[in-house]
Amino acid sequence: MNHPQSTDWRRYPFALVPGDRQLDFPAAEANHPDCESDTWFLAGELTGESGRGYAFLSIFNKNRPGLGDIVADFYTFALFDLDAGTYGTYTDYDMPPANMQPGAVMKMSVSDECLDIAFDSGADRAVWRTCRDDNGDLVPYTYDVTFVGTDAAGEAMRVDLHVTPTRAPVPLGAADFGGKIECFGQADTYSYLQTGLTMTGTLRWGSSAESVTGNAGHVDRQWFPLIANSGGADGDVRWRAHEWRTINLDNGVDLSIWRQFDRTDRNALQPFSGATTSSPIPGVDPEYADDIEVAIDSYVRWPEAVRTLYRPPAKARYLPDRHRLTSRKLDLDLTGEPLVPAPGHGLPLEYMEGPFHYRGTLRGEPVNGFAFYERSLALYRDWELVDVLASVVGDARVATLRELVEGGRREEAVAHLRDEILPSGAGIDQIVDDLIVALSV
Repeated sequence: MNHPQSTDWRRYPFALVPGDRQLDFPAAEANHPDCESDTWFLAGELTGESGRGYAFLSIFNKNRPGLGDIVADFYTFALFDLDAGTYGTYTDYDMPPANMQPGAVMKMSVSDECLDIAFDSGADRAVWRTCRDDNGDLVPYTYDVTFVGTDAAGEAMRVDLHVTPTRAPVPLGAADFGGKIECFGQADTYSYLQTGLTMTGTLRWGSSAESVTGNAGHVDRQWFPLIANSGGADGDVRWRAHEWRTINLDNGVDLSIWRQFDRTDRNALQPFSGATTSSPIPGVDPEYADDIEVAIDSYVRWPEAVRTLYRPPAKARYLPDRHRLTSRKLDLDLTGEPLVPAPGHGLPLEYMEGPFHYRGTLRGEPVNGFAFYERSLALYRDWELVDVLASVVGDARVATLRELVEGGRREEAVAHLRDEILPSGAGIDQIVDDLIVALSV
């Protein structure tokens, strides 16, 4: 990499944000040894030669608390059958004390020079590697990937893909933030995204195997000075939560939408929150909009069969599901629906991510889009579950209940649920039971 820095994103080295070396490529894609936490995401939609629709997501997460010898890494891979509405998910950890025993070998290997990362999981090896040409030079943003795992039924999952870009990487927050944001309380977090990916290869799931192609995919990167979401002042790892969507619209515009919440302040919206756009038209700069509004239409219960690394605060946890997105600045109005119900993954905390379909308008024109919607806002407290119930029966029906809960009159709230709300509602038994349990804690 002795070539002069290029002003063309298609050539390395390239400065995404001139003057900020953290976003110089190819190093921005690689490991950041001065950061405790570094995360690589790759996800997309695939179509099999049979015509069957699939999606996949992959996460490599490096954690080095205190930049010392402690290793706390994990790798996640999931496949989604869009026709059947089902999914398989797999997570493998490399955590103390097992990896601190004599002779232990780290499962994850990373490069500080370019994106070259692997995670050894038993007999299988997941790899995400930048391609090289015949002279051994890196081919910018072009990757060969192999993601492997086993679903809950013991069926093997695997994708082998060649991934090529059609548009430049984009700093999160566009020129307003230049990719340097506050995330989970850390003001010096860096993040960029890259969409417009073309993917070709093969997919294997159990006894099925076929060639696949796709062009709705994205790379997402974040690196943090300290361990991400390591806990607030009282050490509560659930002190922050988030939502993140990457939406690929059929007019070529892609959206990355971040929202963060303070769980210690009644889920108040926190910085960084907003939408970043990526245009298919060369020379059109990304935009940032901080006026994203989200109206939640329904919630989904966390699948108890999927276990988190940290002990859950309650058996019943609900996460946002169907919703409406609006922005005056972008002239945006989209409604999102899940393509696969309740896709929970075995990460340290409640983490639900899966394919979504959006429809609506952008700048007055009708659009549709494929997306991944990720969220960690797991609701389990009594006043939060009142909101979940209201999404089913309406705000008017829970007005009295809300007053009782907010006033700390728990016994009266339980009686009101049993005597007034439960008998007159259909399909609300589960949420009412869960709310009664929350009120009884």
